[in-house]
Amino acid sequence: MFKGLGNLGNIASMMAAFKDLPQKMQELNARMQDEHVRGDSSCGRVFVIVNCVGQVQSVNITQDGMSKAEIEQGVLEATNAAGAAAKQTYAEAIQAMVADMNLDIPGVDGLLTSLIGR
Repeated sequence: MFKGLGNLGNIASMMAAFKDLPQKMQELNARMQDEHVRGDSSCGRVFVIVNCVGQVQSVNITQDGMSKAEIEQGVLEATNAAGAAAKQTYAEAIQAMVADMNLDIPGVDGLLTSLIGR
């Protein structure tokens, strides 16, 4: 009688998991504030550390012989690289959280892909 309903049998468990979602997201955000990634410039003389919610934690510049323009370019490259790494780490953490909660949400992978720009 209920064969045509597909995954509707899972709705009750999904609804229970959804009620836990705000708390899980708060925990994830707190963890991501404490997790850090590094981005390096192409010249290798600048690196930036950001946490996984995108806040810059430190900038390191070895400026020996570098012009102002080279330093600026290095900071730009390293910051963008660190930001991309932070987005990737955050997206992977959300995917893991969704999987752990057994939430089969159609389109979540596409949404995360669009958020990280890949």
